[in-house]
Amino acid sequence: MNTRSDAGVDRLESRPSGAERLRRLAFGVAQPLASVIVALVIGAVIMAASGFDPVLGYAGLFRYAFLSEFNLTVTVLNSVPLIFTGLAVAFGFRCGLFNIGAEGQLLIGSLVAGWLGTLIHLPMILTVPILLITGSVVGAAWAFLPGVLKATTGAHEVITTMMMSWIALYLTSYVVKNVLMDERSTIPASNRITDEAKLLTLDKAFPFIFGNPTRLHLGVILAVVVAVFIWYLLSRTTLGFEVRAVGSNPFAAESGGVSIRRNVIYALLISGALAGLAGTVEILGLHFRVFDRFSAGYGFTGITVALLAKNHPLGVIPAALLFGALSNGGAGMQLQAGIPVDIIDVLSGVIIFLVAAEEIVKAVSRRRAKRLAAAQASLPGDLEGEGA
Repeated sequence: MNTRSDAGVDRLESRPSGAERLRRLAFGVAQPLASVIVALVIGAVIMAASGFDPVLGYAGLFRYAFLSEFNLTVTVLNSVPLIFTGLAVAFGFRCGLFNIGAEGQLLIGSLVAGWLGTLIHLPMILTVPILLITGSVVGAAWAFLPGVLKATTGAHEVITTMMMSWIALYLTSYVVKNVLMDERSTIPASNRITDEAKLLTLDKAFPFIFGNPTRLHLGVILAVVVAVFIWYLLSRTTLGFEVRAVGSNPFAAESGGVSIRRNVIYALLISGALAGLAGTVEILGLHFRVFDRFSAGYGFTGITVALLAKNHPLGVIPAALLFGALSNGGAGMQLQAGIPVDIIDVLSGVIIFLVAAEEIVKAVSRRRAKRLAAAQASLPGDLEGEGA
């Protein structure tokens, strides 16, 4: 019997106490929050050293991200695709997989959903679900080949998902320019989707709550619902347990009867579906047509969102809001304090570094502990007795 594997299964099956869960939750919230605060401090030092006023800069960022109905709306709309792509990357991470191709899965899902959205004329209650499901299925299909290659040949998913992402980028660009191009458009873009294919705005869906017209659409609520669903899937279902088991210790999972290959494929399929859903919601709720390379790097920013959220589905929501605010408020920093918007990339990079640094320290500590345990286990019994 493999003792190490048995121990891994026992750890996965053990339930922490209420106090332990509270302690883990507090630490899980405090560490990313501290990373953001330190990043802001470092950003302020860089601004001051460059001759800019950091107080005025951050005031502009906050103002343009939150302090008006229009600015808050843009921040939330920027966050919606990041919630989906953050969930996509986080789900892969929970299975020990690095899905770096969420951008391609987003693009290919939006392409197919946007194309079908120009053709279907069913009632809205049927058209919208059909398109959302279609975009998710296409995104999952785009992640299927990397999943199969990983499960059967061990091909690294970073390489295969990245290659599929480039294929999706150029394929989408070609189809928009040469097949779906709207002749009346001055830029490469497809025809507009039908009115039945559009996601309702919140003022139309909930007129008793939202009195004024708003650009916020049902995709905002869908993003939160999907995040809760993914949390439930990971923490309360057999599939979620198996995915986490493979990500935590594949040797222990396999010895416990969990199929590594099957769960690798499932994890990348679900990850791809979430990314495809991100692109579909953007088309149905905001753009209403497929533009050539319309994504502002949502798939890659989703990696940062997942890292900051520590791969927790519910943590993805505030992490996405943060990066949505940074994206929207960067213009405010430039307009109000003359600070280049590139400082936003600096802040994002510092946040990633600080979050990753904690994981590096943990990994080094675990390796040292394993080496020490192995050294103690190799001591002869008589020497251990003499030492006692």
